[in-house]
Amino acid sequence: MTIEDPEACEGEVAMRGRSWVGWLAAWVLLCAGPGFAADSETKMTPGLTDSLGGPRGLLFEMGISTQLRYVTELAYNARGGKGHALRQAGQLDAQLGLDMEKLAGLHGGTFQFTFTYRNGNNLGADMDLGTLQLVQEVYGRGNVGRLTQLWYEQLFWGDRVHLKLGRVTIGEDTADFPCDFQNLSFCGAQPGNIVGNYWFNWPVSQWGTRLRVDVAKVAYVQLSAYEINPRNLDEAFYLGRFHGATGVMLPLELAWTPKFSAGRLEGTYKLGAWYDTSNAPDVLLDDVERDGRYGVYFVARQQLTHVAGAENKAQGLNVFLRLTNTDQNTSAQDSQYTLGLGYTGIFGRADDDVGFALGRTHSNGRYVEAQRLKQQQDPTVLVPRPEYLGELYYSLHATPWLVLRPNFQFIRPGADETSRNVIVLGLKGALSL
Repeated sequence: MTIEDPEACEGEVAMRGRSWVGWLAAWVLLCAGPGFAADSETKMTPGLTDSLGGPRGLLFEMGISTQLRYVTELAYNARGGKGHALRQAGQLDAQLGLDMEKLAGLHGGTFQFTFTYRNGNNLGADMDLGTLQLVQEVYGRGNVGRLTQLWYEQLFWGDRVHLKLGRVTIGEDTADFPCDFQNLSFCGAQPGNIVGNYWFNWPVSQWGTRLRVDVAKVAYVQLSAYEINPRNLDEAFYLGRFHGATGVMLPLELAWTPKFSAGRLEGTYKLGAWYDTSNAPDVLLDDVERDGRYGVYFVARQQLTHVAGAENKAQGLNVFLRLTNTDQNTSAQDSQYTLGLGYTGIFGRADDDVGFALGRTHSNGRYVEAQRLKQQQDPTVLVPRPEYLGELYYSLHATPWLVLRPNFQFIRPGADETSRNVIVLGLKGALSL
């Protein structure tokens, strides 16, 4: 797996710098010219404008990283829906990161700012595909500019304790997962795919904090707290909401990140649970309100093979498995299971990869029963069912700053039990400036 959608990126951007003059320069650069953020402490991610002699490299060494990227997703329904159509959805994101150790002598301090703007159309809605999950994961939450990140993180006690607070997205730290695939089922923090009415993934931010403690070199425990506020879904740019909260979400996550075969085969295993203190209506019983909402999740990613002497250490076969279950009192969809595999270094190209995944999103039986009862009174009410799907993609790294990923999706839709099977031909691309 290679390119990651910002939903999955943890925002752990490391920077280098010497003065506050550089900080001001970064703001000018962010507003007046393109850039691209560093994704590691030692390497700056390539961008199209690097060859033009821009100041990004100098700013990076000073402690300031910038990013400007556009992700686009084309989708055409070759089968299913009320007709055939081609739709495009996209996202522009601009980021600024500051290494406070270089800028102000504060060891372990990191500041992150991200603005996102989404645009385009939803093929699933326009063609009535009847799917529970988006066939263009980058679509959603409105064609609007948002403040997606505005947080500060500080390391303590030998860099073993990580404290982060500010405007954050839940999926960047909790149950996080990359977005290599185009179908939402295989993208981002999985709980947000099925309880998105209160678990807000990228690009929607909320007030939150995360405390992570590294208990070993390959293990950590993490406790977070996020404000649950429906007003965060308002389609407008704002710095933060200070009224309207309904509760607090409290996720607990345990992680193990082993490296097998002399450190060549990296793995990530996460087990987590969350509890939301908000009240919510019962999905079946009218006029019944439940105290709290909850769920559990498991994420596993493991590289299985390694190509000796390869220029890209990720070359080889890798697999993933994700499982999420939610409470049946308040959730219309009570589980989602996905598994997949990928191979990096295909056709002799070090960075190109191919991926294949299967998934199921299960509609809560209590919610299905409620919809059947409503349908008896109103024939237009849709009755859901489990949704099954598969996706295959090939990722072409045309240049270090341009990735093109054609994909094929086959879906048994779940939003409407009468919908016929769907075939979607897609193209996902990412341009880093």
